[in-house]
Amino acid sequence: MPADYVYVIAFRDSEFLMVRHARRAWEMPGGKVNPGESPEEAAVREFREETRYDVGYLKLLEVEDGGLVFLGEVGKKMSMAPNADEIAEVGFFRELPEQLSFPLVEYERMLDAARAHHGSTAVTQRIRRLI
Repeated sequence: MPADYVYVIAFRDSEFLMVRHARRAWEMPGGKVNPGESPEEAAVREFREETRYDVGYLKLLEVEDGGLVFLGEVGKKMSMAPNADEIAEVGFFRELPEQLSFPLVEYERMLDAARAHHGSTAVTQRIRRLI
């Protein structure tokens, strides 16, 4: 399924991970799909680059106009730090923070959908590690 961008709503137990963009505010990790890259590969790459955590058990959550939203599980922490020019901070949350990059209603709807599917193993798709 073609996409221009992807983002990931990933959980560690009951908390979800967000990044504070250096020029915006808090948002879900994600970004552009590179030429020749599948949306799943882009989701894993962007998540790792922005958070320095691995991500697994990706499941397509929603198709947006031009983009795809994935549900995932936060994996182990990687040794490198995020690019400080793009990502100012990485955080785990139980509720949405006050300062968001995009309208609150967009986050609430997608987070509700992600929470409803979080933990479902019948439709979870394991993505191979892209090392």
